[in-house]
Amino acid sequence: MCSPNFSSGMANEITLYSRVNTNEDTDQVHSIEIGQFPNIDEYSIKLCDADQSIFVSEVLAEIGITEELVEARRNTWLEIESMNTLHWRLQDENVTWYHFGSQSEGTTTFGLDSDVDILIAQNDNRIILNINEWKQCFVNLLVHKQEDTSPGYCKLLPMDSQEPILMAKVEDDEMYEQGEDGKVYLKCEFLQEHVYANSGEEIHGPAWSRMSTERSIDEDYVDAYYCSHLPKEAMDWIDRTNDKPWPKDDVRKRVIESGCFIVAVGHKQSKDVRTEFRMSTTLGERILMFDMNISQIQCLVLMKMLIKTIVNKQYTDAIKSFYCKTALFFVTEQYGKDMFRQDSILECTRKCLEWIYQCLKNGNNPHYMIYSLDMFEGRLDSNLREKVAECLKDIMDNPILAVLKIHFDDYGRKLYNRLRNSVNDISETKKSIRSKTGNFLSRAYVLWGLVEPSLYEDPWTIDRGRQIESNKEKLSRCELLHEQGDCFMQKATRRYILMLHANLGMLLAAESIQKNCKLSESVFRSLKEGTNADAVSGRLKYATILIRLGDITGASVLLKEVETAYNNLALESVCTCSGIVEYSPKTGLRDQTLTLLHTGKIYGHFCHCLIFVETLKPCFPNGWLDAIFRPMELDGQRSNTDDVMEYVSIDPLPYFYFVTLMLQKELNNPFKALTAFQMLEKCVSEEPLFHKDTALVLLSHSLEMDGKVEKAKIIYDEACCVRKRNTGFKSSHVRYNSKQV
Repeated sequence: MCSPNFSSGMANEITLYSRVNTNEDTDQVHSIEIGQFPNIDEYSIKLCDADQSIFVSEVLAEIGITEELVEARRNTWLEIESMNTLHWRLQDENVTWYHFGSQSEGTTTFGLDSDVDILIAQNDNRIILNINEWKQCFVNLLVHKQEDTSPGYCKLLPMDSQEPILMAKVEDDEMYEQGEDGKVYLKCEFLQEHVYANSGEEIHGPAWSRMSTERSIDEDYVDAYYCSHLPKEAMDWIDRTNDKPWPKDDVRKRVIESGCFIVAVGHKQSKDVRTEFRMSTTLGERILMFDMNISQIQCLVLMKMLIKTIVNKQYTDAIKSFYCKTALFFVTEQYGKDMFRQDSILECTRKCLEWIYQCLKNGNNPHYMIYSLDMFEGRLDSNLREKVAECLKDIMDNPILAVLKIHFDDYGRKLYNRLRNSVNDISETKKSIRSKTGNFLSRAYVLWGLVEPSLYEDPWTIDRGRQIESNKEKLSRCELLHEQGDCFMQKATRRYILMLHANLGMLLAAESIQKNCKLSESVFRSLKEGTNADAVSGRLKYATILIRLGDITGASVLLKEVETAYNNLALESVCTCSGIVEYSPKTGLRDQTLTLLHTGKIYGHFCHCLIFVETLKPCFPNGWLDAIFRPMELDGQRSNTDDVMEYVSIDPLPYFYFVTLMLQKELNNPFKALTAFQMLEKCVSEEPLFHKDTALVLLSHSLEMDGKVEKAKIIYDEACCVRKRNTGFKSSHVRYNSKQV
């Protein structure tokens, strides 16, 4: 029996749990006597179930479970999916990136702190159910089930690439294995080879997990194959739901068309675990979740919090969150969506818990879409099922007292305060959770979404023509994906198309300038398009070229736009130069975030570093080359690469002040030039820069131009000391080796 028994009311102790950060990172339990929730029966009994449900719903909204915030979570993670898919497609990796689970469904809170579930679909292989689906010149894998294959699992038979016949003999014993029946099967280890467990990462079945230090959240990765068909066992679901109130025909159609994933993990009790794969209907389940109304979402979140607070505290991981979602599916199928309303949250939650309760009593927990698959198999013995069932019964007997015990997001205390004071104003709390959610999603957008393929496949090359062709090819591929993709892929490709225009425009400009040719209209068009790639970097690139061409007026206009952006917009700096995302938010985008995410304009508030390669030298005035491309000393050692420059990464803010300084000198405006120099000096000393080394070089060059050689040398030496080993220069040629200093 779960203790305490909620139905005993005032005699019980209500226990609240809170997460406390300690060196041992353990859960500490704080007990609060019921006297601190005085007269709770008085406040709850005088309310009918409908009123209690309304209060429960309002407090769920207070902690972020609203239509607006659920939709914002979903749309952000769907866009991040597309951004990552684009990232890999532009590197010739034929994969599709998916986010599943509570984060992408919007069924979590900050207190629940759900991890991020990532599935990477490998698209080079065709998974087929019938031999007549075979296609020539593809890697075709035929789904095969034996008599003893468990429901929801399968084997994969490799086929010949030139004719529709099965592979007759093992051609590669690392990939294939011959079964007792003589057939050749694909090993699941072959797909698992995509999974690498590095330091701090753990393998769990088909997934590998890690705690991302940069993102401060657990990540679970799974590699899978995609199959355009549902498993055959799911045909029963199609027949079963045909005349049910839910899901409706249009939703059923999309689920049927969603297919399934083939995941490299066999059934625990299978004798052929090396060649067995699980068939996952995750994509179809997401379609079903996205069809839920907000009351259903609140019901699911409430279930999760109850299970984690009460059941799983006693019986660790006995009831998984997926069981709660499955129960919601079955109950909705039986009663329809209309039953789920704000005034029926508690009753609906009780019905869902009752479904799990009956599963425990029956010893069978059927998968929603593959009904013959028992999710309890191999997990819970009869004795444990009985104890967990009693625990659930206590919750169902008095749900309002059970809900008051929830410690996540301080939910129980907030609900208690609402029960005591029904007119309590929660508008400020809702405003706060909107801002907090917006900042979390903007951070997720940056840290998960802005990992971009390099604009230069080989930044060390001096073959500008190759760089131009590479950027053009990427641009064409982006435009095709934009045309074929959904709204989320279109958002992702639109941003990257603008970045490619900025980059391509600069490369083409360098080509024309070196040949003493006039820049074509198409080059100017690309540079102008590129000004919208982010808040300032595209404009700084364009302004640099205009100064090189002598168009001081045009450059001044662009620099004024940059100044306005820094003064009037909430801007955040992002660095992707090292292959990982570095992000140090200063103020956050505050109340603008959700709107910017929704409109797809959030990238206009981020400032990316500028990367300049050797082939861009013609774009810079001659007097700038030492400031931009000056080689730096590495530990006082000279190398044999003195004459070879790689590339340089510069933060946009110090570069803006440097360009402004150079422009004002050109205009012979000493006062404004001095102001720009002072701002550059302040920026280098006070701003949290990603590339302080190159900013120091800009400052050193500015001092040298004013004849302050001794101070310039000191600043330059500091730049050599602080430079990052994984970015910037590796050439050890040092300009200040001369005897003049």
